[in-house]
Amino acid sequence: MSSSTGSTTTTIDTNLTKNSEKGKEDKESFIDNKKDSINAKESKFNELIQWLQKWGYKVIDRSKDNKNADILFKAEIAPLVSYSSGTNTPLFLEFQNGFDDGFIIRTTYELDKYIELHLRNQNRAREIELAYIEIEQVILPMRVSIIRAPSIINIYKVIFSEQLTKQFFYDCVTDLINAMSLIIGKWDQKYYEIRPKTTKEEPDKQVKQNQM
Repeated sequence: MSSSTGSTTTTIDTNLTKNSEKGKEDKESFIDNKKDSINAKESKFNELIQWLQKWGYKVIDRSKDNKNADILFKAEIAPLVSYSSGTNTPLFLEFQNGFDDGFIIRTTYELDKYIELHLRNQNRAREIELAYIEIEQVILPMRVSIIRAPSIINIYKVIFSEQLTKQFFYDCVTDLINAMSLIIGKWDQKYYEIRPKTTKEEPDKQVKQNQM
């Protein structure tokens, strides 16, 4: 009986050792794969920055300044020419932790506070909503995604590494900049289309003048 018990104990110990070794190997393999993924992203990130710089864009690596744990690498890109409104809102290139197949380029449009206040003072909520709808109708066919939360519009493109070429990446950056220009233009148009309200005193003053 003692011999049988010893044999069983040896078998259990052997199995535990094998499981422990397998667990260690799996953990090491996972770590190695993660390192490979990070290295691949960093290599592609640096390559894209070089492309942008060759095309004349000013690019700043913001990876070290980034406080979002989901973003591994981040670069700020200044448009070559300021938008029609005079703003120079940057674009951002981001490689994220949970997205191994590609990366994102994005930018944000913030409606000027004075324009937003003016539009809302007109009590023209319908026109404001229509402006958003018109923007989406123009942007979406360009394969630019949009997230809106008045008075901010976030636009972005998801780019997969498999389909990436210099020309394709250049076109994606251009699409995002053009989308931004269209958004700015649409809000400028809406601002100038709405006729300013007159104060209550102005009509009364006009009536008195006519009576005289």
